Amino acid sequence: TQLAPEEFARIAIALRGGFAGPDGTNYLNTVFGGSYIRGSVASAPGHQPPRLIDTWATLRVPGWRSADATLPVDLDFALPNDLIVNRAILRPHPGEPQSTWVREFRVEVSTSGPEGPYTLLVAGELDHSTITGVRPPEVTGRASEAQLVEDRLNVPVFDVPDTSARWVRLRILSNGGSDAYTSLAELELLYASRVTVPVTSKTTTGVSMTGSRRAPS
Repeated sequence: TQLAPEEFARIAIALRGGFAGPDGTNYLNTVFGGSYIRGSVASAPGHQPPRLIDTWATLRVPGWRSADATLPVDLDFALPNDLIVNRAILRPHPGEPQSTWVREFRVEVSTSGPEGPYTLLVAGELDHSTITGVRPPEVTGRASEAQLVEDRLNVPVFDVPDTSARWVRLRILSNGGSDAYTSLAELELLYASRVTVPVTSKTTTGVSMTGSRRAPS
């Protein structure tokens, strides 16, 4: 029997000894209890929105794709309960054409209900020119941790003030120019200790990356 990506993630996180990783604790992943609620557009077969919260951003596991190039796209998720978050990460899929990658986006959160009202957590833009190359597995001595980051791209980290959230809305405003579809491998909503709020911050590889972020209003 072939295990689903979520089951592989569950095993890998257990072997790692907990949910905390180099970027913080991702509360939105399915192993922690995050779930997908609904989307405003159809998704391509085999590339459904739950792929965005399965912990994988690797060539070996498909990510999310929209069925066509319709924009904007709203994708709604739920955390298992009210939690404090202070970091968002969007990970493009390394196997998808760069023209399909998400560019401009908003992450909005609510503590009232899945219908909102939602408030802005971060509005940003992924600078595709800084997201190049497949980063090597981290050398930790444990294969499970290496597998969790294998093939992942260097991405910007969007740090925000501590914010309470239960429901999460990802609004995708543009992609890299594709008129076929939009793609994304993973959406992460994390709590990281001792976070500062300049948008320029270090990825898990130690490479300084800059993301464009406007303050919530």
